Amino acid sequence: MNDLDFRLDQYIDDNKERFLEELFALLRQPSISTRNEGITECAELLVRQMQDVGIATQVFPTARHPIIYGEALKEGAPTVLIYGHYDVQPPEPLELWDSPPFEPEIRNGKIYGRGTSDNKAQIFIYLKAIEAFRAVLSELPLSFKFMFEGEEEIGSPNLAPFVESHRELLAADITYFSDSHIHESGRPMVILGLKGMAYVELRARTTSGDQHSMRATGVPSATWRLIWALNTLKTPDNRIAIEGFYDDVRPLTPLEAAAIDRIPEDEAALKQLFGVDALLPGRVHDGYYFNLITEPTCNVAGIFGGYTGPGSKTVLPATATAKLDMRLVPNQKPADIVAKLRQHLDAHGFDDIEIHAFNRVTPSRTPVDHPVLPVITQTLEEVYGSEAIVFPNIGGAGPNYVFTDILGQPCFEIPHATHDQANHAPNESMDLAGFINGMRTLVRVFPRLIPTLRALREGTGQPA
Repeated sequence: MNDLDFRLDQYIDDNKERFLEELFALLRQPSISTRNEGITECAELLVRQMQDVGIATQVFPTARHPIIYGEALKEGAPTVLIYGHYDVQPPEPLELWDSPPFEPEIRNGKIYGRGTSDNKAQIFIYLKAIEAFRAVLSELPLSFKFMFEGEEEIGSPNLAPFVESHRELLAADITYFSDSHIHESGRPMVILGLKGMAYVELRARTTSGDQHSMRATGVPSATWRLIWALNTLKTPDNRIAIEGFYDDVRPLTPLEAAAIDRIPEDEAALKQLFGVDALLPGRVHDGYYFNLITEPTCNVAGIFGGYTGPGSKTVLPATATAKLDMRLVPNQKPADIVAKLRQHLDAHGFDDIEIHAFNRVTPSRTPVDHPVLPVITQTLEEVYGSEAIVFPNIGGAGPNYVFTDILGQPCFEIPHATHDQANHAPNESMDLAGFINGMRTLVRVFPRLIPTLRALREGTGQPA
């Protein structure tokens, strides 16, 4: 450890209790995007916390929730764009929480509360890295731009239009952010991409209204109609049966395949984690991580119709609904997949099934051989004391494409939460060690990126 690393680490250690108090203020503020609960107040609080560390901020209204933009610039230096989101999932069911979701609490080395790992603690570390640089160095090593949105948990509907219309404002050498979690082995990870998403709602309608179930001998049921339609979408061997669904799936490059081969996989531990006896077979390979990274999905996220309350009610439903999320890989396109779903249903005699499409997200992937990657992995290995794992992408969907496709910037996601973070579920948590390691990683990696980013800029001649 050099003298600069030591001094920056010391600053983090000396101030970690204050950092936690400030983080807890952010965690106490609800920011549930799906029902617009506390969003404005959370955005205002985050702006104040950014300004407290010298980040100049602007708030941009959107059709729904505001985007916060910030700058902490150093003249002539390469630029890093930091992304994150301040909105959170609803906390329900409340009865399954061991402590109130918006009253953060530390237990057994973890911070519990809604938004702890996803994503408030993992954006807060960037503010404290800026503070540490200013306190210890009296200047910044790089120029930083920040973009924090309030709609990630509802599919980021206004992010792409904002990025499209603010390309110059958001121009940078790379995008860097923290979300998701490290590997279950405790080894750090670098994530180079996310899957896309086509989320649809299928709706069957049969009668003018619910009927007495005695009429099931002669009157069609919406629930059976929907079940039969769903049954055509996937085969028992886990293959998606929508015609042309796999046509545009891009084959892995040799470097991507090699990176996947190096991901440690403990099938017994995975089965225990998920509480299952067996993992599903793959289309071309049965490895869990191979399929998580390379295979698209067609998942029934919810299905409902008729009576679902306690006790019995003999009813023949007039309508039934299923929600599907289809996670996509390069080069699949959400609009094309929805069109193929429509064509499939029509061809199988289900032209009466309605499709309502929303939450369309394009898949993204930064090249495995990008020269920034070794700088990040070496820094992570120094901080965590174990070899970093490179994921070409993970199974989740997200808006990385706005950086890679719209802004033309390589995008690096470096998580610091543990695999058991329970994000989107009761008792969401952020590991205290991960919170500290996140800050320690940032204050090391950004100064070390300078030579590589300068060389890339000079080699391409692209402004940042």
